[in-house]
Amino acid sequence: MLRVLVAMSAACISAAVGQILVRRGMLELGPLESYAPAQLLVYFGHVVVNPWVIAGTVLNTVFYLLFIAVLSWTGVSVALPLTALEYLAAAVLGVLFLKEVVPPLRWAGIGLVVLGVALISYVTPEARAAAAGAQEKEALHEHLP
Repeated sequence: MLRVLVAMSAACISAAVGQILVRRGMLELGPLESYAPAQLLVYFGHVVVNPWVIAGTVLNTVFYLLFIAVLSWTGVSVALPLTALEYLAAAVLGVLFLKEVVPPLRWAGIGLVVLGVALISYVTPEARAAAAGAQEKEALHEHLP
């Protein structure tokens, strides 16, 4: 479970930093104001060559690669809720680097989400033993003709 938590922590930090970089790039480019096809092409042409957006996209790719690794180690019912840790990292980074204001009620909501993730991630010794037994049984069946 430790490698899952370490990988998901790194993944969530990578994704949060990636989102901050993408947001920085979008602040530089300005808002999308028109939905005319030609203007959309021009706008998104600027988006895909913006260095902040490119860097953020690379970090989001790192997130997905780590998430794929985690899915090879544990179930989706553990891995997916851990992605919510990104909310905390993104809020902190948004305050520090983008000077965003996060109201107390939003902090409380983020805290509840993190508490929920902690509860979901907690595995009792009995559950851990049962999971290990199930994996051994599954491995045994894979090797039988």
